[in-house]
Formats: sequence, C-alpha cells, structure tokens
Amino acid sequence: MRGKYVIYPLHLGTIVRPKINMAYMKDPGTEEEYPIIAWYLTDGFHKIMVDTGGIPADGLHYLPYMQTPKQTMERSLRRIGVLPEEVTHVISTHLHWDHIGSNHLFTNAEFFVQLVELQYAFAPLPIHKGGYNAAMIRETNYNTVHGDCDLLPGISLLSTPGHSPGSQSVLIETKEEEYMITGDCIALYECYESEPMIPNGVHTDLIEYYNQMERIKRMKKKVLPGHDFKVFTQGCYQ
Repeated sequence: MRGKYVIYPLHLGTIVRPKINMAYMKDPGTEEEYPIIAWYLTDGFHKIMVDTGGIPADGLHYLPYMQTPKQTMERSLRRIGVLPEEVTHVISTHLHWDHIGSNHLFTNAEFFVQLVELQYAFAPLPIHKGGYNAAMIRETNYNTVHGDCDLLPGISLLSTPGHSPGSQSVLIETKEEEYMITGDCIALYECYESEPMIPNGVHTDLIEYYNQMERIKRMKKKVLPGHDFKVFTQGCYQ
C-alpha cells in the first residue's frame, strides 16, 4: 500500500530552442535554454521515475543539447541515494526522445504509457517524426493504459492529449499537497499562468490541448511543468 510521496526533480541536461517551441506563438525569433527534466518519486517503498530524460549528449544528436557529467541519470540518482536497478516503475508522460532516453537503465522496472501514444510513436505525421526515436522506443517493453487510471496508492495517471495524442500527466499525493507532473502538456509556468493559457508549440490537436489545460486548471493541483528551471528552486516536493 503506502502512498504520500516525496518528489525529486532531476536536471538531466539543457536544450536551446526557439521560444515558440515551448510556448505557441510566443516571442518568435528568440531562443532560450530549457532543462530536460525527469522526476524520482518515493513513498519509502515504491521507487518510481516519471520520464527518464534524453540520450547522453554526444555533440551529434538533438542539438543544441548540453549535458554535464553531473547531469547523467546515474549521477543524478546517486546524489539522492538511488540506483537505477532499484526503481520499480517508470511512467512515460509521452515518448519524445527527451523523455525516454535513459529507459534502458531501469532493468527491473515496469514501464507505463498510454496505448494511443505508443501507436502514434510508430506512425506519426511527418512533421512530428523528429520527436520520436522508433529504435529507442522498441527497446522498452511497455505496459499500456487507456485513459485515466489509478496506478498505485497515491499515484494516478490522467490522459492529457494535445501535445501528442497520448500525452499523460501524473497526479501524486505528498504529505502536504497533491502535485501534477504535466510533461509537455504544460511546458512552462508561464504557459499555465498566462491568460489565456499557452500550449506548447508542438502539438497534434490544439482544441484538445486547450481542453486539457482547462481541465488541469479546474483540478487546482500544484503543477510541475515539463521544461521549466523554476522546478529546481526547491530540492524536493513533499
């Protein structure tokens, strides 16, 4: 059973992208740095990852993309006393390259993704093909889920499509709050706090995207966005 998690954001590298990539139609012509983020959750019993970051930065792929030696998944987990093989569950908010790149390290974990996301990843529209690495996705044996579901005590999955057809958010109970890790459904705090709210610049269904952002706002949970440096202003959430 258990529940009541502590949430640790892991900074696994930095990408440089046009602002409109993260915030639709916002500040065209400008570029900014954005973190690649994964999340470690534990209630003292379950050990869970939400996303696993990108592939190791090699100076060749997904540029501009930088990663210091301290930002590898292994080093990031070691700092909080965790080994990858101890992780029991991995939840993928979606299957873009910067969210599944270290899946192979979690050799004893069960993996969870929305079925429609897995299907789309192998046959995306040409404009979205660059976001998916089919060979890397095939290396993971996924359990598929269909829409909203309770995964574990204190952990629920919410279908929040729009950025991709099978994007999902993760609702987590901690001692003090309920937090929602939104993946790229809400990329930046700025996107969530603007009026009107701003979707990610990469999306497959803009109307559905707005519907899901409005749904998240109605739920009134503490939101943890997918690519915002501000999530690191406190070491963990509990």
